Amino acid sequence: MKPLLTRAVSAFIAVITIFFLYYFLEKNGFKVLITFGVLVGSYELMQMLMKDSDSRSNKFAFYSLLISIYGLCSYFPGSSSIIFAFVSIVYLLFSILILHKFESLDELHTFQSKSIMGFFYMGLLPSFMIQILDLPHGMIWFIALLAIVFAGDIGAYLVGMNFGKNKIMPLVSPKKTVEGSIGGILFSVVTAVVLSFFLEHINPIALVLLAVPTSVVAQFGDFFESVIKRVAEVKDSGKIMPGHGGVLDRVDGVLFAAPVILFGASVLEKVLT
Repeated sequence: MKPLLTRAVSAFIAVITIFFLYYFLEKNGFKVLITFGVLVGSYELMQMLMKDSDSRSNKFAFYSLLISIYGLCSYFPGSSSIIFAFVSIVYLLFSILILHKFESLDELHTFQSKSIMGFFYMGLLPSFMIQILDLPHGMIWFIALLAIVFAGDIGAYLVGMNFGKNKIMPLVSPKKTVEGSIGGILFSVVTAVVLSFFLEHINPIALVLLAVPTSVVAQFGDFFESVIKRVAEVKDSGKIMPGHGGVLDRVDGVLFAAPVILFGASVLEKVLT
């Protein structure tokens, strides 16, 4: 019961923080929260991807360019693909120029692969959340994103804990079950139904249909981060939220689900406007 209570208290504090940010800063409050998450989450990711033996200059370059990708893609969304490609190419060239710091070409290749994956994971994906907020009905879509993903997390946890029997990916996440996964999707769909009564700008059927792929992709985001933690041999990405772990442990599903919501919202906004 104590771990559950700790998780509940941490979640409550997080909700209160989000409420006050929205109350005082409105949409910009969410942008501040996302940016803070990227700054902390990127550091957590760097700690998991990089080895202790990696030089400080390599880590500094990785972290700085990752944050740069996030900032540039957030505020120049139309050029996101070019920005991501350009920064990645610069970094790959940089890593080749410091080839002498690696013991072998295989080690260089691993370093490059991890870095580009990091740029995508914590540089490009979070920028989609900023882009969602900048839509004509961005606040509605952003709230829908958080509600659908977090409801899926809660549903998967409760259903899996009480009814879970069949493991879904034991090598990646031993505790997650097929029953929990289905429960998470159902909770997300029910949340979408509830949201449809309050969000009059969004077509109810469209929101419910969008909730299904959003929930599924969010679960894969959870598995993706679990793979990173398995390779890094850590239980949590960080300790910023007692009972929950680090920033990445909380937003892994949101990161993967953000482009799904952005795509759906971009299509539906044409109908809404």
